[in-house]
Amino acid sequence: MKKGIRYLRFSNYDQSRHSIERQDFITSQWTDSADVEIIDTFRDEGYSAKTFDRPDVKALFSFIKKNHQEIDYLIVSELTRFSRITGDAINMVMKIQKEYGIKIVSAGRSMVYDVTDHSSYFMMGLEFLLGDSENIKRQNDINWGIYSAKAIKGKYIHGGPAPYGYEKIRRERDMKLVIEEEEAQVIRLIYDLFLKDVPIYKIQEIAVSQGFPHTGNSCINRILKNPLYSGFQKVKAWKNNPGGMFPIKNAEPIIDLYSWNQVQEKFRKEVRTVVTLNEDIPLRGLLQCHCGRFMTGAASRGKTGQYYYYYRCRLTSKHNNISAIKAHQQLMEILKLISIPTDLIQEIRDLATSILDQNLKTEKEGNASRNKELAVAESKLRSVEEKWINNSINQETYSRWHSDLTQKIQTLKLNKFDYGKDKDKLKKVLNSELNKLSDLSKLYESSNVIDKRTLLSRVFNLGLIIDNGSYRTLEINPLFNRNILKMNELNLLKVTKKGTEMSSIPSGGAGGIRTLVQT
Repeated sequence: MKKGIRYLRFSNYDQSRHSIERQDFITSQWTDSADVEIIDTFRDEGYSAKTFDRPDVKALFSFIKKNHQEIDYLIVSELTRFSRITGDAINMVMKIQKEYGIKIVSAGRSMVYDVTDHSSYFMMGLEFLLGDSENIKRQNDINWGIYSAKAIKGKYIHGGPAPYGYEKIRRERDMKLVIEEEEAQVIRLIYDLFLKDVPIYKIQEIAVSQGFPHTGNSCINRILKNPLYSGFQKVKAWKNNPGGMFPIKNAEPIIDLYSWNQVQEKFRKEVRTVVTLNEDIPLRGLLQCHCGRFMTGAASRGKTGQYYYYYRCRLTSKHNNISAIKAHQQLMEILKLISIPTDLIQEIRDLATSILDQNLKTEKEGNASRNKELAVAESKLRSVEEKWINNSINQETYSRWHSDLTQKIQTLKLNKFDYGKDKDKLKKVLNSELNKLSDLSKLYESSNVIDKRTLLSRVFNLGLIIDNGSYRTLEINPLFNRNILKMNELNLLKVTKKGTEMSSIPSGGAGGIRTLVQT
């Protein structure tokens, strides 16, 4: 009586056509009719046939090696259960027969294949090729379904739980991502802190204190790089269809697109170094030595046991080693001298309010025109899709028009700005927060280390340098460009690129001629 071993496999738990039960039934029918005794059965459940790196297929090969003299057949319900890679599969079948004398059986076709017989070898290769072709077609159907769902229909179809900041709402077959406001506030905080140049490790600490459930800096990076939070998703190109960023229709954005793009630009441009923030030495990693290196900061213990903080050059202490107390006192004097006079603040407020109102008017007109253009482009895209579905146009024509129209729609959506939704917030800043600029030293003192660093980076555009015990900067924000000569005489701050000192806002508005006093 002939003897055989069986191999059963399926890749997905919902794959009913190739279920283990069905394969067991088909192979058992063949062994009964052929009077073959099954001496062992090997099963791989939930594994793909694209490779032989499967637990039970390895066990099967090991079993064959040890017991091949007792085995006549390797039985599968069909050859695709053994492998879907034709070349690898044929080589493996040939090896099993030539080295161990075991023939493979396709029970569903009642075929015993013999690789030494040209006709049998041809039929075996054909069955493998048919299975491979079927797999390629199915994969193409899946890829097209994913592409069309994401790029054309604008669906977010990621499996698993909702991304942080959202919750999934299902209605019949449709799914929508709805903002979970408490989590969304943490997402907005993460973006805001990153744009303020806060180190990733510090963002992580603050986010966790606000309820962020994930640990590790990579989690923060993933949040910052995920286009979902801006209402877009990245779609891979498929055949002749373009890839890129496509809008999501079933998820509301948490972050405005402008802020998201700013974050991506920072990732592209910056080589971010880790700076440990400390309230006692807020200038660490912000202040530069005259040699160009950023200065570090540390405490030194005095004779009395008290600790004193110093800023020093990372390269050598011979360059700069300055007392933090002295550095902070000088900085406070500088901030007092560059603070904006009260009367000028009112002029700035009036001009900014006028510009804001004008921008709102321009935005309203621009959005109306953009929306009309967008509606036309979306209508044309739907028309192209309908023609392709109805076989009125070929694949090449469809791909060309779909690519052009999709890119145009993306551009129109990316160029949308919404000043209106932040109008109240902006006017509040103009009416109250702007007054704080009249005393920058007080504003600085009352701020935490993160806001202190943000303030300094906005005032001193190209950074602060310490040189021979005094500060130097290549450029100062024009809004605070005042008392330059006085600060130079007091050995507080030297501005290399002086520019002009602002004493008033132009009477002609944003495009008028400014009244300036040259320093």
